[in-house]
Amino acid sequence: MASFNLTNFDAAMKHMYPYKKVENMVYKSNPLLAMIPKETSFPGRNATYAVEYGMTSGRSANFQTAQNNRSGTRLEDFVVTRVKDYAVVSVDNETLLAADGSEGSLLDVAKSKTDSALHALSRTMGRDIYRSGTGSIGKTIASGGTYSGTTLELVAGHAVGFEVGMRLKASATDGAAFRNGVLEVTAVDRDADTLTVNVVCTTGITGITNADFLYVEGDGANGGSNIKMSGLDAWLPSSVTSSSFFGVDRTLDKTRLGGQRQGYANSVQETIINASVKTGREGGRPDAMFMNPTDWAELALDLEGRAAVAGSHNRRRYENDDKAAIFGFSSISIATPNGMVDVYADHNCPINVGYLLQLDTWKLKSLGPAPRLLDFDGLKGIRQSNEDGVEYRWGYYGNLLCTAPGFNCRVALAS
Repeated sequence: MASFNLTNFDAAMKHMYPYKKVENMVYKSNPLLAMIPKETSFPGRNATYAVEYGMTSGRSANFQTAQNNRSGTRLEDFVVTRVKDYAVVSVDNETLLAADGSEGSLLDVAKSKTDSALHALSRTMGRDIYRSGTGSIGKTIASGGTYSGTTLELVAGHAVGFEVGMRLKASATDGAAFRNGVLEVTAVDRDADTLTVNVVCTTGITGITNADFLYVEGDGANGGSNIKMSGLDAWLPSSVTSSSFFGVDRTLDKTRLGGQRQGYANSVQETIINASVKTGREGGRPDAMFMNPTDWAELALDLEGRAAVAGSHNRRRYENDDKAAIFGFSSISIATPNGMVDVYADHNCPINVGYLLQLDTWKLKSLGPAPRLLDFDGLKGIRQSNEDGVEYRWGYYGNLLCTAPGFNCRVALAS
């Protein structure tokens, strides 16, 4: 029987979780996270991207006028900083010593805990790529206006982001300072969109009430700078304000610096086509649309109905393109004035909003692969100083970047 030590356990971890396998484990249930272009170089304190939002005004049919009015190209620099996220695995020494040193037994020791940690990390990365960076994952909606029991009611569809055992913080507005106290989730009802918590809500979190925003402990902005990924909701907000976003006042040109916005128009299909027209007007050629499965189903049923009426004339087709096929994502392909757009269902996308994207204008930029085993010192496992075990740390350092916000559109999918 082979003897056990940390060296062969580390070797087993490396064999069980090579980067490509980790990538597939993390990305396989998260279409946008899987398909967004990746760049694993993010040196320095930040990444500065210049976005052109205005051409020189030195143009005229009259030479003297062109010369007199000449000016430089209008540019704004987005100074994008990194954020961090972690998942930690701990395996106690007694369990390690009970292994016989074979790869199979070592796999049994590590696999369940490591897979669970990677799943938690993949869920938060898949969710964060759609969010604003404040860290909020749900919003309360108490029918009585306040909470007096141990049940938290949530906005429809929000319960999907919560897990039993989560410790929650709350704030009155998104990203604001936390209320005092913490609640721990003891049960989740995703059909009713409710959470059961360990104590009376107002005892656990002082003053929690209707329309509060909820966060996993450690994730929220807490009235300061965002510490989570600045996702699509940050780059393509529902409304653009003069508040600085990575150093840019986007009201200088709300579409070219803050993306397009398309309101709902009669049906999901018509709304997507209108959004494509609007985006194409700015020079964009969007090629992918992401929406919640509920909205995707509405689109699919609508197209099936149209196909039944039209007989063989059917503008809908299902397919797997080369990129999506790697992970098994199906799409509905819709003809638009700017070419075919593949529409994907992503459970991480909020209900009633979709994103029409030109994928080559986006980058998930990180220091090395995202996620990765954090073994920069060469030690994959770290002996715990306060526990009888070994700790393995997974995580990433990076953020989402957009090089041409105006080529992308936020789409309302309900009136």
